[in-house]
Amino acid sequence: MDAGRHSLFRRSRRRFYWLLTRGLILLAGCLPLFLGRELGRGLVGMALGLRPKEVSCARNNLLIAFPELDSTCREQLLRQAKRALGANLFDTMVVPRLLARPGLVVSEPAGRLTGEIQPSGLLEVLAGLAGMNRGVMILTGHIGCWELLGGWLAREIPAAGLGRLGVVTGTIHNQPVDRLVQDKRRSLGMKVLPREDGIRPLLDHLGSGSVVAVLLDQNTRVQNLPVSFFGKSAPTAAGFARIILRRGIPVLPVAIARAGEGHVVRYLDPILSEPLPELGSDPEVLENFLGECNLALEKLIRRNPAEWVWFHDRWNDRGANSAVAVF
Repeated sequence: MDAGRHSLFRRSRRRFYWLLTRGLILLAGCLPLFLGRELGRGLVGMALGLRPKEVSCARNNLLIAFPELDSTCREQLLRQAKRALGANLFDTMVVPRLLARPGLVVSEPAGRLTGEIQPSGLLEVLAGLAGMNRGVMILTGHIGCWELLGGWLAREIPAAGLGRLGVVTGTIHNQPVDRLVQDKRRSLGMKVLPREDGIRPLLDHLGSGSVVAVLLDQNTRVQNLPVSFFGKSAPTAAGFARIILRRGIPVLPVAIARAGEGHVVRYLDPILSEPLPELGSDPEVLENFLGECNLALEKLIRRNPAEWVWFHDRWNDRGANSAVAVF
């Protein structure tokens, strides 16, 4: 295929995916929740049936994370993960509709996740951390319906007087689809901070004392350090950690999980550090801090293993992995 025909084919394919995405969003808006979620499960099942490499990757990942389980239990967990991914795909397409229904997305009561006595709920904890005047970083991952989590936080954080939620995003390589997804995030109140724009927008947002959400659970095209995750070394993005350590920005691990027909937002105790401007690039300090972050994500995933995206090659140390859409 010559260069001209290849370019035309690529543009046509991207436009097809854009039209397909728009069509699915429009269709999702017309379906009742139970039917739409079943449709999502069917679509994901069909897609993974055509991509055996991702299914094999998920099996390997489950073996790494849960070596104590026998193969039958891991296969059952894999089936649950497929179904959860399908249901969450549908919910991602109808985030405004879910947010409009009272009680469909709720915050878990204080102390429920860690077993510790916490003085207040998620928003009160965020308010206390914001009072340190360093900004706040929400640490999360591709757990549950993470786009719904972003929409819920973008609504609740300003309502609590904590400014606008900033979200660090990757870029979908299909530009029309990327614009569609980013515009939907902005319509939900998120301030989109594309990773490709560099570090300055992130610094500016944190410098205003606001809240930023970042997903740290995938192997992407950024500078990484090998850090333990489920007991095995995994490439972990190190750039944001330097900012956190140099400025002493508090980090709050947060995730969302399905609960009946709705969803519940959970959080762990914050990860706190004093400003360490001279140690922000020290490899040992960075590795220890990222180890705390990975351990927090691991705790959230273990609480809700069926809703993590196991189909991504998280432990591949070669880098440059493709990733699902992120904040």
